[in-house]
Amino acid sequence: MINKLLTLLRSPYPSLVKRWKSVIIPSLIVFLILFVLQPFGISMMGGYKFWVVLGYGVVSSLALSISTYLFPALFPRYHSEKNWTLGRELLGTLGACLLIAIGNCFYTAWVFGSFILSWKGFLISLAWVAVLAPFPIIFFLMWNRNLQLVRNLKEATEINYALAKRENTQKEKIRTRNEEQIEEGRAAEEVAEEETPMQLVFSGGTKEMLEVDAHTLFYVEAEGNYIRVAYSSADKMQQKLVRATMKQAEEAVAACSFIVRCHRAFLVNIRTVVKVDGNSQGYRLRLEGCTEEVPVSRGYAKEIKTLIEGGTEG
Repeated sequence: MINKLLTLLRSPYPSLVKRWKSVIIPSLIVFLILFVLQPFGISMMGGYKFWVVLGYGVVSSLALSISTYLFPALFPRYHSEKNWTLGRELLGTLGACLLIAIGNCFYTAWVFGSFILSWKGFLISLAWVAVLAPFPIIFFLMWNRNLQLVRNLKEATEINYALAKRENTQKEKIRTRNEEQIEEGRAAEEVAEEETPMQLVFSGGTKEMLEVDAHTLFYVEAEGNYIRVAYSSADKMQQKLVRATMKQAEEAVAACSFIVRCHRAFLVNIRTVVKVDGNSQGYRLRLEGCTEEVPVSRGYAKEIKTLIEGGTEG
C-alpha cells in the first residue's frame, strides 16, 4: 500500500500552461465563497462588507503569486516541468494554502483593528483555508489535466497526420523507383528499398549478450538491473532480458539516430511508429508489428514530436 502511494506521488504531473489563471480564478472563488458565507465576523460589518471580502481575495492572489511565480523563479530546477510530480504539486498546493492562512491572519488582525497576533487567530485562519481550499484545488486539478489532455490529443493528431504523409511519400518513392527499374527490364521485387544492416550489441559486461539488427528493434525497456529488448524476428515480436543498464543500452544504439530516448525507462525506434495516442501525461506510441505501446513522458514529448514529423536519417 505504501509503495503504491509512493509510486503515485512520484508519477509525472503536468505543469500549468497559463499560470496566471491559477492566481486569478482561485482568488475569485475565495471571494465568492467568503461573500456568501461571511466568516471572521464579516456578516456584522454592514456597508464595508464587500471591500473586506475583496481584501481577502487580494491576499489570496498575493500568496498564490508568490507560490506560482516567485518560488519557480528562485528554484527553477525544482519546478521544471520535466521533474514535476504529483507529490510536488500537492506539496506546492499545501505551501500556497499555508501562505494564504498567514496572509489572512495578518489581514484579519488589521481589519478588526487589532495588531496583536495570536496562535488562535492563525489557527482560525488555517481552519477556514482548510474548509475553502478543496473547492479551487479540485477545480484546478481537473482543469489542468483536461487542458493537458486536449493539448496532447491535438499534438497526437498532428503527429499522426505527419506519419500518414510520410507513409504516402515512401510508397510513392518505391512505386516510382519500381516503375523506373521495370522500364530497364528488372523485376520489381529486385528493387524494393533495402536497409543496410546495422547490428546492435546489448551487453552489460557479462558473457550474456544479444545482437539485433537495428531496423528490427522496437524498443528497449529498463527493468531493475536488466533491460528488456523487444525486436522482430521471423515476422514475430520477440523479447529478451539482458543484464545491462539503460546507459549501456544508449551506448549500444548511439550510432542510430532513429533510436532515441522517449521515457526515463524506454528507448524507441522512431521508424517503427505507425500511430500516436495522446493522454494527460504525454503520448503513447504504437509500433508496426509490436503488440505493446511505448510511453513518451512529457520531458521527451517535444523531441519525439519533432523527430517523427521531420523524419530521421540514420
